[in-house]
Amino acid sequence: MRTSPLRFTSLLLFLLLPSFIFCQNLVRNPSFEGVGNLPIVKNTKNAFEFEYRSGYKPFQKNLKYWKAASDATPDLRIIPKQVYRQCSERYKDCNRPRTGEHFVGIMTYLKNTNTKVFREYIQIKLKKPLQPGVKTYAELWIQKDRQAKLVSNNIGFYFSQRKFYEKTEEVIEKNPQINHDTLINENNMDWVKIEGSFIPEKPLIYVTIGNFYNNKNTKTKEYKKFRGSPYTPPYAHYLIDDIRIWQEGDQPEPKIKKEKFEVNNIKKNEPITLENIFFDFDKATLKSASFAELNKLFTFLQKNPSLKIKIQGHTDNRGNDNYNLRLSTDRAAAVFYFLKEKGIAVNRLSYVGYGESRPIASNENDEGRDKNRRVEFMVVN
Repeated sequence: MRTSPLRFTSLLLFLLLPSFIFCQNLVRNPSFEGVGNLPIVKNTKNAFEFEYRSGYKPFQKNLKYWKAASDATPDLRIIPKQVYRQCSERYKDCNRPRTGEHFVGIMTYLKNTNTKVFREYIQIKLKKPLQPGVKTYAELWIQKDRQAKLVSNNIGFYFSQRKFYEKTEEVIEKNPQINHDTLINENNMDWVKIEGSFIPEKPLIYVTIGNFYNNKNTKTKEYKKFRGSPYTPPYAHYLIDDIRIWQEGDQPEPKIKKEKFEVNNIKKNEPITLENIFFDFDKATLKSASFAELNKLFTFLQKNPSLKIKIQGHTDNRGNDNYNLRLSTDRAAAVFYFLKEKGIAVNRLSYVGYGESRPIASNENDEGRDKNRRVEFMVVN
């Protein structure tokens, strides 16, 4: 069934700005997808089941920009979809990159008969030095390696003016400007965001990531759902993806698209994508720049009092399914409550979030992901 054509003048509709409003990221190759010197160098012995290309040699020889900060050996983990499927056929807790096919694995705690303390660190030069006196933000996403028996705390960002390399496999005792000091993945293996901020007192251009604390000052706990071999040595190993570092003021102003999209006919149950709807990063808080477009939608509903609409939120495929579903629902709800507060009767409004389940473009590139992150409305009466 189709509604009769509804004519109205100059309702401007714009595509939703991405749900992640990207600030300028000072980290090169933040998701570890950039590799060179192909083909991938294989390890002589591979410690990762199913992952025949993962290991420390690809980290050393193929990964762009990132380096180890000590003699210990971080791993570049390479898990394309077919490898994840192979693992999933056997295990329920398989690791999967948060984005793309790559992430990096580092040891955050190990104590055994061969070594009293073992740590791994990754280091990179930023695109430009941090400006002194300007608030600086850092974040990364982290997940426990399924093969690790322990969970730990202490994932930190240490910023420095110069790069360094410690000829040791033990702890590098620095004072990280940002540190996460609670246990990570104590009860599940969801991707967790680690974040913090500080104000540098001098220009800093290198960042090193890892556990900068000794065993005495590191908390550990056996993972309750560990299903590996009882002979697995007790260690904590974590996977890192999607690192971002930026300074206050780096975030560009939202770009308002100029092209007009004049809607002369609206059909029942056909979604219309709203443009110029802006949210705080990783949140469902509407920015004031959104109000102009939402007021146009409000006016349209006022002029057509018989209409009922459903507001629909969508994300790209970054993050886990539950996280994306919740974020998309919360953002659709934010539009719902804006219209409600303006005076539109609630029996004319409904909202729903679909997470990443209804893409309109490929999630394999930034352009496609931008299109998939959107809010729509649809006439339902």
